[in-house]
Amino acid sequence: MRYRDFYYLRLSKEDSDDGESNSIASQRSCIRQYIKENFGSDREFEELSDDGYSGTSMERPAVKRLLHYVMLGEVRTVIVRDLSRFARNYLEAGHYLEYVFPSCGVRFISVNDRYDSDLLGEDTGGLELAVRNLINQMYSRDISRKIKSAVDLKKLSGEYVYGSAPYGYRKGERKNTIVIDEEAARVVREIFSLAAGCATVTQIAATLNDREVPTPSVYLANVRGKYKTRKYWSFESVRNILTNRIYTGDTEPFKSHVIRVGSSKVRQIPEELRQIIPNTHEAIVSRELFYQARTTIKSVKRVKGVPSANPFASLLVCGCCGNKLFKGKERNKSWLCQTARYVKNNGCELIRVDEGRLRSIVLKAINTQCLLFEAQIRSRLQKNIKHINEKEAIEKKLKDYKRVLDKIRRDKLNLYEAYAEEHIIKEEFRLRRKKLDETEADTEKLILTAEKRLSELNSALDSNSGEISELKNVTKFKDVTELTPELAKEFIKKITVYPDGGLTIEWNFKDELQIAQ
Repeated sequence: MRYRDFYYLRLSKEDSDDGESNSIASQRSCIRQYIKENFGSDREFEELSDDGYSGTSMERPAVKRLLHYVMLGEVRTVIVRDLSRFARNYLEAGHYLEYVFPSCGVRFISVNDRYDSDLLGEDTGGLELAVRNLINQMYSRDISRKIKSAVDLKKLSGEYVYGSAPYGYRKGERKNTIVIDEEAARVVREIFSLAAGCATVTQIAATLNDREVPTPSVYLANVRGKYKTRKYWSFESVRNILTNRIYTGDTEPFKSHVIRVGSSKVRQIPEELRQIIPNTHEAIVSRELFYQARTTIKSVKRVKGVPSANPFASLLVCGCCGNKLFKGKERNKSWLCQTARYVKNNGCELIRVDEGRLRSIVLKAINTQCLLFEAQIRSRLQKNIKHINEKEAIEKKLKDYKRVLDKIRRDKLNLYEAYAEEHIIKEEFRLRRKKLDETEADTEKLILTAEKRLSELNSALDSNSGEISELKNVTKFKDVTELTPELAKEFIKKITVYPDGGLTIEWNFKDELQIAQ
């Protein structure tokens, strides 16, 4: 197995306030200098980095990849600039440094903390390390509170510190301000006027789609770029505008709040309990028009959707517009595309799939995949047997090559001693040594070739074993008769439904049926 060496970098939003000292570039420079001084050019280190992630949680893409490699036993060394880059939760940091890394044979180095698990031996850092991790966690919480307090003060003073400007506005030249974007604002005014004239949300969306008015996401993508777009106006896109008080010139600074500092759980604040900061920016519509639109439209409230217990919830997608399919009440039998309510003659009105038929198709497809996976397991096991037989033969040859190489080197030593003691003349010494040198070089090439092939076989065996383990985790669902939400989530990424009744299933793994074809 080829062991891998990594260095890890992390920058959180809080760190950006510290300037260059905590930047990714600064961390990289510090670690590379350490590697140069302590490892030279003999070892190649791979970089993993998380930009914009807090150290209080281990739910970071690069850290998760690193820990995945660690659990596979592929990692030899991990280097960070300081412990706070790896983790600021002292319990989690201690768990990995005290138990996980030592048990997986990983050498962990923190440059600024002068921590090297190899130098400590059986002593893993003890109380000093625990205290340092605890201080890192307390510091992280403290700086999070301070930043939140500073941002809250700006919100309460009427500054716009909510990220990108909403549809109808754009960022002003003065920091933390927004100004009217007249082109988008005309659409916003029309939506409120239609609502005040007793048009329903669905009617408004259909009107805008008939006139091919760009949706907010399409408009913002054209103006700002890098925006996930939706082609058609929908109930949600119109309702979001009609319920947003920002168009009256007022700001609701706190629509939700986190349960506690460092937590990712957010709790919504009821609309009637929200604080309102009046006249923070120029209004697009009057307050009178805003309230009139809200009271005349009865369909502003969200329609209750399919319970999350349904295995197809959020998995079904329209093959025409790409939107999620909707079933409504649990007793309804068919899934439909809601876009048909807002757009005519684009194919969405033909999207309809019966849930009973859908369950039957998906269960059959899952069982078929399981059968194909079983065939793949048998194939990989046969490959492993061939690899093992070849590996044993090469290992035997390698021992023979090394014995030959040892003999050649002994012969060279004996030849030199014979020449030194004048038992042979200089010309004979040169000829015989040249022949031995050539044989030695040829033998070394044979050894290198054999070792390279052994490394390839070991990698193939490890890869096959890992794939067999993953396949076995799937084949345990063979002959399943009931489709549960857990099973659907395990297998399916997306199901696309087309107007002709056809379906395509996108799996969370390689489609063995497609590969077989």
